[in-house]
Amino acid sequence: MSKLEKLNNLYSEYTKVFSDREIVLGDGNIDSDLLLVGEAPGKDEVLKKKPFVGVAGKNLSEFLHILDIDRRNIYITNVIKYRLSKLNEQTGRVSNRPSTNKDIEDNIEYLLKEINIINPKIIVSLGNVPLKAVSRDMKIKIGDVHGSIKEVVIGELKYNLFPLYHPASIIYNRKLKGIYYEDLEKLKNILQLKI
Repeated sequence: MSKLEKLNNLYSEYTKVFSDREIVLGDGNIDSDLLLVGEAPGKDEVLKKKPFVGVAGKNLSEFLHILDIDRRNIYITNVIKYRLSKLNEQTGRVSNRPSTNKDIEDNIEYLLKEINIINPKIIVSLGNVPLKAVSRDMKIKIGDVHGSIKEVVIGELKYNLFPLYHPASIIYNRKLKGIYYEDLEKLKNILQLKI
């Protein structure tokens, strides 16, 4: 069975299990050496059925520009492939909500299978939730491990995991901006060596 068939089968199974949700599946070059993993899609992603568009897409574009990588050459997915939302009873508006440990646990098996199908040389986790899911360590914190290669084993395969702060985090915490750009430079050097 081809890589694409395996991925389509996995996504078909996922879509059946979470059929009542607003699902956004992974996107990009399935033969890429670089896999980016985010937390979950938001409103814009659901509308366009593609991960990392809208505000997140602008952050990603800057990220890829710094790394000198074309989006078409990488694969992008999320730990949770449906929008995590909550309803404001007073306004009637729907907004995003943070993921819970249960959300991660409900989705982790699919993410790990997806990683093994894509089989990248480097996985970049964007933020705490992808870091916890890929490393399968619910206590790990991005602040402790960002900007360095960490080896993870998924099934029988070993991967290089490079944890990064989420690109949007520098909007909310300006102090992270310098650290984030330093980490991107480290990642750029690693990518030039490994790929």
